[in-house]
Amino acid sequence: MQPRFLVLIAIAAFAVPSAFAQLPPLGQPAPPPPAPAPGLPPLGGSGTVPPIAGAPATSSGLGVEAVNADLKAARAANQEKRFSDAETLMLKDTAAKPDLPYLWIELGLSQLGQKKYPEAESSFNAALGGGDAAQSKGAAGSFYTADGRTAGHVAISTAPSAPGKNTKPEIEGLSYSNLGEIYIRTNRIPEAQAAFDKAAAANPPQAGLFYGNEAVFLFQAGSTAAQLEAANKAIAADPTRPRNYYFKAQALTTQATVDPKTQKLILPPGCLEAYQKYLELDPSGQFAPDTKAILAAAGASLKPVFKK
Repeated sequence: MQPRFLVLIAIAAFAVPSAFAQLPPLGQPAPPPPAPAPGLPPLGGSGTVPPIAGAPATSSGLGVEAVNADLKAARAANQEKRFSDAETLMLKDTAAKPDLPYLWIELGLSQLGQKKYPEAESSFNAALGGGDAAQSKGAAGSFYTADGRTAGHVAISTAPSAPGKNTKPEIEGLSYSNLGEIYIRTNRIPEAQAAFDKAAAANPPQAGLFYGNEAVFLFQAGSTAAQLEAANKAIAADPTRPRNYYFKAQALTTQATVDPKTQKLILPPGCLEAYQKYLELDPSGQFAPDTKAILAAAGASLKPVFKK
């Protein structure tokens, strides 16, 4: 059984401000939401919506300008947590333009924001398969139900796409990473791990971000062993991201014991080093006070941090 004061330390370590509480916990306090990758501004952020090439006007009059306007409106609605508004708009557009993956991604985010996991799964698969996955499952409109949820998902780029730009890595990375979240929230951990691996393979520059997000979601699901594995992958992919060391250390801290004589924490191998690396990279970061408290409870001295 975990010592009582170790549990209290763990609770204190994740009592973060509301600004970082966008991702609803699964029975545990919430860590910071996964951060957008460099070049991927938050949903509804500044900048223009990426133009969608090859979208000629249809009999309904839905041409490229109308599609881009709807995509921008849906993105803003998702940012403002008006998920049903975004969903309604994207259901209309994906029905008219089922071969445009960014529409399916935005639809999936709106459905994920409402915890409509089967529908979101279908939408992200449709983004990967050019709309075929959703069409084979019937009309997306039949999925609509009312629900509510806050969210902090990886956003799709609001920067305009350059002519001839290959967007496949971004589309696959976003789709697979969001599928990974769905699988975690529906208790399909092996499928989630495979999805995040696919996201990282599709878009290697963002692998550290994807695996770091996986670690956060697995923390929320209480899957400590998988969280540790994801954090290690995140560190290997991008050793410059401080939070990945923190979530590695947090996973290892669950294996800590208490010395009955000194009442100090006995941290498992690698835990102290991960906490110290977090402080080295982000000495005044969100988790710095809690990290210092845990190290103090373990009787560990802090490494001096020198400013370059």
